[in-house]
Amino acid sequence: MVKKQAARTALVLGLLLVMSLGLQGCQKTSEKVTLTVGAQNYAEVIIMAYMAEALIEDQTDYEVEVVARLGSASVLDQAMSTGDVDIGSLVFTGGATGLLHPKMQKLVDDLKDPRWRDARTVYEFVKENSPEVLGRIWIDPLGYENTYAVVVKRDLAEAYGLKTVSDLRGLTSEMVIGMDDAYMDREIDGYYPLLETYDLEPFKDTVSMQINLLYQALRDEQVTVGVAYSTDARIHAYDLVWLQDDMKLYPPFEAAYGVNVSVLETAPEIPEILGQLSGKIDIDTIRLLNYEVDINQRDHQEVALEYLKEHGYLK
Repeated sequence: MVKKQAARTALVLGLLLVMSLGLQGCQKTSEKVTLTVGAQNYAEVIIMAYMAEALIEDQTDYEVEVVARLGSASVLDQAMSTGDVDIGSLVFTGGATGLLHPKMQKLVDDLKDPRWRDARTVYEFVKENSPEVLGRIWIDPLGYENTYAVVVKRDLAEAYGLKTVSDLRGLTSEMVIGMDDAYMDREIDGYYPLLETYDLEPFKDTVSMQINLLYQALRDEQVTVGVAYSTDARIHAYDLVWLQDDMKLYPPFEAAYGVNVSVLETAPEIPEILGQLSGKIDIDTIRLLNYEVDINQRDHQEVALEYLKEHGYLK
């Protein structure tokens, strides 16, 4: 009797052990995949980060965390390089996460060559080289460019007949220029290349600031000239004049999602999901979305979800 009871006890314990191991295996295979979407500190990239979050969570079982307010493109790049950010919202073909990334520049003989001002050439270059050089892939562009835009108040433009950046020659020594925190140090298309390309005298003063403060600084005449972002609705809301880049200083800045190659091992559907927006967001659309956030003071996520629902992207 004692032997039978001992055998029964051993059998029960064995079954419990097998069940326990089985449960552990199930728990391991059913662990949630969590993806992080990183964005800089301005409206459109945060809006598009929330669009990515909504699409992924709607069409998969993955969890998504949006990390916004990253200070610059170089901060976003670093976060992607370390794996702290899985998806970049957004990366720009001609910018510091694309053609002008230090590692990508090493592959180019002359960045002033006219071919690097062609949008298709630049995109094919970054698409082909980024997986190996930067460890990330590019989703096909969304459908708009967000380049730098040299802007002035309308009354100043009318007083001096300013239509192009070249028209600033002979005036800059008495002007103050405002720019985002990264522009001064950009080697190819920043402040000093601007002076060299357009044969401008140094400005009377230079002021670096968060891009969100630039438009108010122009309105209040704390700065005379601003280096803004071309998709920003505040260019129009503040009635600023965008001076034509007639010497083609700036490379193409097509907007796209960037995805770390490592993400594809656990979440191979991501490129297809994000690709639903490729070619669907033109410059007028992104300006309207920016307007809702920057002018109407609406929540980024609310604006993102509203757009996706109105256009039938969410189930």
